[in-house]
Amino acid sequence: MHKTPWSDGVPGLTQRQIRPGCSFTYRWTATQYGSYWYHAHQRGQINDGLYGPIIIHPRGSEQKPFGLISSDIATVHAMENAEAKVKPLVLSDFRHITSEDDWRLSIASGIETPCYDSILFNGKGRVDCWSQEKIASLLTKDQELFLKLGNETSMTDKAYASKYSTMVAKTLT
Repeated sequence: MHKTPWSDGVPGLTQRQIRPGCSFTYRWTATQYGSYWYHAHQRGQINDGLYGPIIIHPRGSEQKPFGLISSDIATVHAMENAEAKVKPLVLSDFRHITSEDDWRLSIASGIETPCYDSILFNGKGRVDCWSQEKIASLLTKDQELFLKLGNETSMTDKAYASKYSTMVAKTLT
């Protein structure tokens, strides 16, 4: 962010918010090559997917450090080839709800509700929902006691107690 630090800041503090329907073009001069990421700084925009990879390739004249790792010519060529064909890998979690719904759930429950449905690799993944029977088979004695004290008979397929699930449903509608 050399010479443009105001463009990597908090809206309202180091830069103005980008209004709906407007745009902002961020121009900077890359001074270091490598793998980086861009991301939002406003409310739940990261949770809603406003982020991604940035790969800055070195200039052709840039001295490569691979000779410091290995003196084997084939190994050095393999590292140079891998660097030339680098592809980003972005890991993230996914909840099947918007950040706005997540906020409402957290406020209604009085706790943060970090219940993720899946891990995504470059935006792709799958959901593995366990049955109530499988969840019940994994409960500890303390968890079973907690359910009994709350007059619960089971947990939902997201491993929430039924009363909590009722509250979630009411909050989202």
